[in-house]
Amino acid sequence: MMDKIALFVITLLLTLKVTKAQLSWKLLHNGNNQNGTVPKPRRDAGIGSDLGRRRVILFGGREGSEKGSPVFDDTWIYYGDTSTWRLINTDIHPSARFSFVSGMSGEYFYIATGEGRDRMFYNDIWRFHIRMEKWEQLPAQEKPDYISHNQWSQSKDTILTPEERYGAAGGIYRNESTKFYVSLGFADVRFSNTFSYDYVGKSWYIDFAFSHPYSPEFPHGRCLHSGTMIAPDDLVIFGGCLTGGSTGGPCPSGDSWIFQGKRKVWDQLNNCASPRVYSSMAMLPIADGKRRVVLYGGVEKLPQVLTATESPASELVILNPDLRIKRWEKKTVKGEVPSKRASAAMVTGPAGIYMFGGIDIESGKTMNDLWSLMGDSSAVDKTETSTPCTETTFYNYIMLHGIFMVAGWGVLLQWGAYIARYMKHRDPLWFYLHIGCQVFGLVFSIVGFVCGVLSVQFDHFRFTHAILGLVIMVLGLQQPLNALVRPHKAEPGEAKSPPRAGWEWWHHNMERIRFSNLVPGSMLAASFTTL
Repeated sequence: MMDKIALFVITLLLTLKVTKAQLSWKLLHNGNNQNGTVPKPRRDAGIGSDLGRRRVILFGGREGSEKGSPVFDDTWIYYGDTSTWRLINTDIHPSARFSFVSGMSGEYFYIATGEGRDRMFYNDIWRFHIRMEKWEQLPAQEKPDYISHNQWSQSKDTILTPEERYGAAGGIYRNESTKFYVSLGFADVRFSNTFSYDYVGKSWYIDFAFSHPYSPEFPHGRCLHSGTMIAPDDLVIFGGCLTGGSTGGPCPSGDSWIFQGKRKVWDQLNNCASPRVYSSMAMLPIADGKRRVVLYGGVEKLPQVLTATESPASELVILNPDLRIKRWEKKTVKGEVPSKRASAAMVTGPAGIYMFGGIDIESGKTMNDLWSLMGDSSAVDKTETSTPCTETTFYNYIMLHGIFMVAGWGVLLQWGAYIARYMKHRDPLWFYLHIGCQVFGLVFSIVGFVCGVLSVQFDHFRFTHAILGLVIMVLGLQQPLNALVRPHKAEPGEAKSPPRAGWEWWHHNMERIRFSNLVPGSMLAASFTTL
């Protein structure tokens, strides 16, 4: 009997030890308003962690997704020892904003860029001194001693700064770096550049400026992606929205990249998580020298999406950046988990990852609860693996656009032209085959064109592929009309009439021009950032 009891106790202790070692969620504050002593529910806020004192710093955000929703400019501190929030009143502070980049270094909490009220975009940079509880705006570049104040005031327009933007990614690595990164984002156009701010030397630097809409060598311009620093000069990003703002592409996107700041290059990672926007990302505390990145939540269903495998609330997607070939994998957290959400603020804490607020996916309500994902990087291997990365279904209008355009322009219409050129000895069979291929090819192309238009959420026909597509689609639609007015074909031994010769020239060359847009379209399809 005693042996059985001892065995039971040992088994129970081992079970508790394993459970404790796994990643788990813990509710730190439910957000209930106690005489106004908690932040209002919000999304797209900035958050920092004072690791030594178990304090969380919160700034800004917006109340909802609707146009005209209140945008906040308040600063809060959460005290882990007492589980309480405190509002910090400061006369000088950044303008109200959301979807900005934030990071911590020492006793300072930094923010930059963002969108404010009435679609006001920012490129300024601020820092909050936690101990003194004061904000200060930092210069885009500090005046060198050898330049006079008069010369400096005249040269301010030429100082390097990021373009005004929101929805960028970046931050500071583990309170250990002197650089604050800002990457990609959106204002009137989508940016594909990356900047860093040296907050010791107080100056902006551009780290990546190449931009080509059809290159697979770096991420296309986007916003609403998530990201975090994994080394002093290395940044990982995931997903986001690529369409609109003079570009085409998926929205949401499912690609992920690592920027190596010292080499000034981007490397693409394996596809694993379902495509999404408004996801959150942060690093777990490092244990045994292991680094692990957590991707959580986000919106997976948008107008461009036809069907998608949506992630459960208990799912985390974990990146191991220490491998030679860096890879993502899915994990399932047991026990109590937060409601599935998007636009939550996340940051590395002393014992895990803090997560504040966001918008509930099912109800659409913004929240103000504070959670902690408990565990360090060593807990990842002890956490249950979820479904394989390959078990993700995703179809959008871009895929249908590509399928129908390849079938229409690339196969049927080309076969129709081939038959007309090389099978005329099979008269009249060649003519009927030619007409059949052209009619069905044009129908497929029209369907593909409609899917292409539906895939772009706004600013249609403002980028090269879309403009060429519109022009060539118009030329394609005139071909059947052109066939109805074709002049009489010359009989054997009879010279072509000028109208017939002109008609044939137009008819043949329109086919060649229509085919030309398949090239940039195929390059877009070959670039993983668009699928």
